[in-house]
Amino acid sequence: MLVFWLTGGIVSAAIVYENSGQSRRTLAAYAAIVIALFAMLGFVSLYAPVEASKHITVEKLNGPIDVNGLRRFIPLMTAYAYASDRIQIPTHRIYPEDSYVYYLGNSSVYNWIIEPEGFWNQLTKSPLGAVFVYGDEYPPRVKLVARPLEWGLHNKRFRLLFFDTLERRIVMTAGLQYKPLLEDNIEVLYNGKIYILVPLVTWKRGLLYSLPVLHGYVIVDEDGNIEVVTGDRLASDPRLQGMPLLPEAVARDWVEAYRYKVGLVGFYLYHNTYVIRDIGTNPQPYLEQRSDGQLYWVFVAEPPGETYSAKYIIYVETSSTSTPRLLFYELPEPAIGISKVESYVKQAHPTYDWGELSIEEPMPTLLNGTLYWKATVTTKDYRGLVSVDIVNAASGEVISLQPRRKVTYLDVLHALWSREAVEKPTTGGLEERIAALERRVAETIKALEEIQRELQELRRLVANSTTGGQEG
Repeated sequence: MLVFWLTGGIVSAAIVYENSGQSRRTLAAYAAIVIALFAMLGFVSLYAPVEASKHITVEKLNGPIDVNGLRRFIPLMTAYAYASDRIQIPTHRIYPEDSYVYYLGNSSVYNWIIEPEGFWNQLTKSPLGAVFVYGDEYPPRVKLVARPLEWGLHNKRFRLLFFDTLERRIVMTAGLQYKPLLEDNIEVLYNGKIYILVPLVTWKRGLLYSLPVLHGYVIVDEDGNIEVVTGDRLASDPRLQGMPLLPEAVARDWVEAYRYKVGLVGFYLYHNTYVIRDIGTNPQPYLEQRSDGQLYWVFVAEPPGETYSAKYIIYVETSSTSTPRLLFYELPEPAIGISKVESYVKQAHPTYDWGELSIEEPMPTLLNGTLYWKATVTTKDYRGLVSVDIVNAASGEVISLQPRRKVTYLDVLHALWSREAVEKPTTGGLEERIAALERRVAETIKALEEIQRELQELRRLVANSTTGGQEG
């Protein structure tokens, strides 16, 4: 807006100066026209997001979706710290802002490319593989896949007249009308090969609005070959299975645009809307998984101003790629908002030295219809996980688990269920406890099946290795 009005002032002054030889009445008419024109353009610029909000489809939910934030109780920066500790190459590093998250079964996975560091290294060296961190247990599992890659997000190739980059290659392959979201890149390991997945965004446009929508994905293999996958092929491509197809940045744009749905007066004068507040180093939304494996970008919205109660839980389906669509659940009773979770966690640990600690990723978790906040307390350098705290959004009670050994998200879930069983001895509580235990048994069976498959694969590899050694 500042640039807009500054430009308007310069244009107005130029017109007045050019016509300084005219009569005062003529100059006044010119000035009136310029003022009216820029006032109209200013009004249109204020109204544009209001118009955009009308093109977002919203479905009101009668109840919350049972997303489980406990499956990723390792926060992003802790995963980054563990990943960077596995890299011993002085010329290369990983960049924390380049990470993304997806799910393999019940396990959340963070991923980075091992990139050259510094301008000269970026110009002369190639990326040296990828690192994956599994966020469903502590200490987190780290898998480093070391091999040269033709392209990363930061390396360059000098051509005679320009510097060649992955972004340029993608734009030239996909078309200038599409924008690659390099910040939402995903690294996957498929059939033993590393692939870089970069979302391509286009826009749904009208006279006074534009909304980003997903056009497709660019898939870059280890040799630098680029393939564009769009439309129905997204759901069937095996390299994209289990991935959040809708980019995080697009989901955030949709939710921010819908804030203007109340109209010009309601938004700017009455502030009758909501705000998305961010806590810690990893802002909203958070990718969470439903019990059936469906993925959602989850936002928690609060009223604007000096009010901090959670008002809405907003879900965006990661499969909703071409139509801006939001799922809204309005909390029937006041609940602790995301911006105040930190206060309850600090109150639960009065002896902690908070100058040396950080509270990360207050993530909503729904169990038996009750809203909880999952927050992680880490050391200031993010390497040490001090505690995992579950805050009841209605009562403010905090259940804390201090990892002194290897723990998984099932341990946190068990601690939460155990507390619920003690506090709810009624028949209804016992029925809920039975249902919760049944769900836990199903999840445990699924986890055991995955362990069994991995054990069989390891036995097969050992058998093949032994056979090969005997033949040699």
